[in-house]
Amino acid sequence: MVVKHKAIFKTESPWSNGKGVLLKLDTGSWRTERPVLDVSKCNYCGLCALYCPPQCMFDRGDHFEANLAFCKGCGICAKECPRGAYKMVPEGEFANEG
Repeated sequence: MVVKHKAIFKTESPWSNGKGVLLKLDTGSWRTERPVLDVSKCNYCGLCALYCPPQCMFDRGDHFEANLAFCKGCGICAKECPRGAYKMVPEGEFANEG
């Protein structure tokens, strides 16, 4: 019996030509807390982006901001920030956001 592998993702293959994203996981729904940045405290050192496990920080030119679609809410950005610019806030406080 031959079992054929059915591709789950349109870019799934044993090699990549580098022109497309191979796997993109929207993991933001896993969070129980989200990082909230106080821009006035941020000195743009980049430690939050350097230590972010899913690498979901956007470079905004004068600060880094978490992409909440991919942020898992681990809080490492808040722990690594030397100035305390990030604060972890429970997701329940954002329940009414549209």
